[in-house]
Amino acid sequence: MARTNKVDASNSGEFKHGTTVGENGEILYDAPVVIRDKADMSNYGITHDDCKYLHLGRSQRILVYFYKTPNRAFAEYQWECLNNMHSSGYNSTRCIVPGTRKPFVKCPDTNKCSQCPYGRTPETKQAAFVSFDELVDSGWEPAPEETVERQVIAKREYEELRALMDAEDIRIAQALEAKVLFGYSVKKIAQDLGVSEPRVYQLIAHAKAIGKEYRKANSNK
Repeated sequence: MARTNKVDASNSGEFKHGTTVGENGEILYDAPVVIRDKADMSNYGITHDDCKYLHLGRSQRILVYFYKTPNRAFAEYQWECLNNMHSSGYNSTRCIVPGTRKPFVKCPDTNKCSQCPYGRTPETKQAAFVSFDELVDSGWEPAPEETVERQVIAKREYEELRALMDAEDIRIAQALEAKVLFGYSVKKIAQDLGVSEPRVYQLIAHAKAIGKEYRKANSNK
């Protein structure tokens, strides 16, 4: 799903962040990639020593891996995302819970934190690290051998897809994720969302249609 050349940012003017010179004399730009968990490090093939902490405002500290890339547009886009995180007071709200198709998954939106079925409290909440890369296609994360750049862009693309789904009906993405990622039965999904079972099938079909339309619209970018 991911396409490296999809990212659009201006290459004019001075790059305000770090650069290095590659083995072949090319300029490599520092692209900050937020690291949320050891799973991210494993996916990107790095260790904690490869990362640095950045402070967003007075209270938020995030772990970042500076991925060196010749793609300046990608680097600019990643810095823009950090700025957006700072300005919006970014904070993940869904934690990690035991899954059915995977050992751990992000908690479904249909579960209420105030009535956590796993007995979690704010003190025992586990940070989310599961990505939804290519969920519309397969429900699985990209292979670990995929480049950091490709994995990061894939995550951004699903965020765009999720926004499109939520703009129409928040139950569209909820139904798709519950079925494809969490492995829930249509009956359980219908109960959780308060709809009929045929409606669940309609929501999932519509989610896939949105994904196809998105890929079609962005195929030439």
